[in-house]
Amino acid sequence: MEIIIYCNSKTGFTKRYADWIADELKCDVLSFKDFSKKVISKDNIIIFGSRVHAGRIECLNKIKTCFSDKKNLIVFVTGATPVLETSAIGKIWAANFTDNEIRTIPHFYLQSGLNYEKMGLIDRTIMRIVAKLIDKKKDKNETEKGFGKAIKKSYDISSKEYIEPLLKFVRDKYAI
Repeated sequence: MEIIIYCNSKTGFTKRYADWIADELKCDVLSFKDFSKKVISKDNIIIFGSRVHAGRIECLNKIKTCFSDKKNLIVFVTGATPVLETSAIGKIWAANFTDNEIRTIPHFYLQSGLNYEKMGLIDRTIMRIVAKLIDKKKDKNETEKGFGKAIKKSYDISSKEYIEPLLKFVRDKYAI
C-alpha cells in the first residue's frame, strides 16, 4: 500500500504537519492542486490535510466526492482553536461531515496557530474586527477572553506531539 499525503496549506501550518507525518510514515507530500481521482485506488491510502477556515474544512468536499466508499481516506485539519476546546472542534466535524462520515472517515484535529503575515487581506481584516468585537463585549466568559487575546497577533503552537494519534491509527490499521 502506498500512502500519499495531499496538503492544502495557506499559512504554512498544514504543510508543516504534513511534512512531519510524511517523515514518520516515509511517504510523499503533494500539493492539493495536484490531486485527482486518478490517484485513488484500493492500494493507496490518502491522507488529506487542510485548514479550518470560518468553520469549514477547505477543499474537503472535493476530496470526499472522489471517494466512493472513503475506505482509505484519512483527514487531518489544522486550526487555531485550542485542542482542549472539544465542543468547538466537535462543531467543526459536524459542520463538515455527515453522521456516517464522522463514524467512517478517520479525522484528526491538529492545533496550529495564526499567521497574519501569510493571511490574505480579507482574512486579516475579519480577524481584527472579531478581536475588536470581543474586546468591546461586556461579561465575557473565560473562552471568549482567551479567544479575544489569542487572535490579536500571530502565534505558533503547533507541535509534533499532535500527530501521534494519526500516526498510531495508520500504523495500527495498516500494519506499517
